[in-house]
Amino acid sequence: MIRIFTFLLIPYSLYSTDPAPKNKLSGNFDLGMNYTKNIESTFQLNNLFLLKYQKKKSSFSIKNNIALINKSGEDEILNKGTQDFKYSLNSKKLSLNFTLNHTYDISRSIKNRYSSGIGFSYNIKDENNKKLDVGLSAIREKEINLFDESKLQNRISSNLDFTIKNNKKFSIVSSNLYQPNIEETSDFRFKTSISFRIILNNYFLISLNNTYNYDSRPEESVNNSDFQMINSVSYTF
Repeated sequence: MIRIFTFLLIPYSLYSTDPAPKNKLSGNFDLGMNYTKNIESTFQLNNLFLLKYQKKKSSFSIKNNIALINKSGEDEILNKGTQDFKYSLNSKKLSLNFTLNHTYDISRSIKNRYSSGIGFSYNIKDENNKKLDVGLSAIREKEINLFDESKLQNRISSNLDFTIKNNKKFSIVSSNLYQPNIEETSDFRFKTSISFRIILNNYFLISLNNTYNYDSRPEESVNNSDFQMINSVSYTF
């Protein structure tokens, strides 16, 4: 584990001294919903709040993403959500990151999952209409299932994120995450999300968000994968 963290800290020696950016506060508030009716009816409500603060070369972000799902014939409302805190030290191309995360997902028998990580991300391309980032980090997590059984794990987390803007009104944003268990790589998670966004004005946009999750070692009686689609309206500032 020490060798892994040493490898992740190598980018510190490559860190460049670029002019510090100005302080800046930004964020967005999303409200989305989706209703599906076939053999059974499903109603899904989603809320996302993101706040970012840039101070010179340091940036802080807090994100809260929750979803409530109600199926016809079922009294229980399924709920899932994540809360993230991230600190980054940025240069022009390289960012060094520290993260804290809390996840819960009743549908996947996850009562609570707490994790912390340290790593870096590298900006491969950043143009007016294209952006591409890759990242790597080591994380330590504790997961508690619905039966109050807990387990500790060490994982490597790698990500590939990109944004494509065809014009000033339309963009595609994608995030892809792969997390193998360090002790046993056949135990891994994969998550990919893609959003199609239409910008209405400087403050509002509408988006179609699709997320696919895969877990090679889910809890007993839980499917390996699930898919989520949310239509949302976003206010940005």
